[in-house]
Amino acid sequence: MNTHSPRKLLLTTAIDIGVGALLTGLMLLYSQNFTFVGIIDATLVASVLLFALGWFFYISNNNVFDLVIYGTRSFFTGVLGKRMKKTYIEYVSDKTKIEPFLYHAFWLASLLWLVACLVFYAIYKF
Repeated sequence: MNTHSPRKLLLTTAIDIGVGALLTGLMLLYSQNFTFVGIIDATLVASVLLFALGWFFYISNNNVFDLVIYGTRSFFTGVLGKRMKKTYIEYVSDKTKIEPFLYHAFWLASLLWLVACLVFYAIYKF
C-alpha cells in the first residue's frame, strides 16, 4: 500500500469540500427551497453524494465486482463465438489502482458536510 502525505490528503479533501459546496449550491438551485430546511437538505445530499463517490472508488479499487463484470463479458463474447483476450487473472492485475487517499478524502469531506448538516439541523430543531 502506498503511503501518502497528510498535505496531499488535506489538499484533496479541500477540493472535495469545494465540490460539496458546489453540490449544495446546485441542490439549492434545483429545489428552489432557500429556507433553512432547504439548506439542511442540500448539505445532506452533498454529504451522501461525496460518500457515494468515495465508495465507488473503494469498490473499484478492491475488485469487488470484477468477477461479475468479467464473467458477463466472457459469456456474451462466447455467445458471439469469440474468446476473451485476457484471463481473469490478467484482467484483474492489469487494472490501474486508485490511490487510497482519494476515497479517504471523499469520505472525510463527506463527514465534514454531514457534521455541518447535523449542526444546521440542531440549530433548526432547538
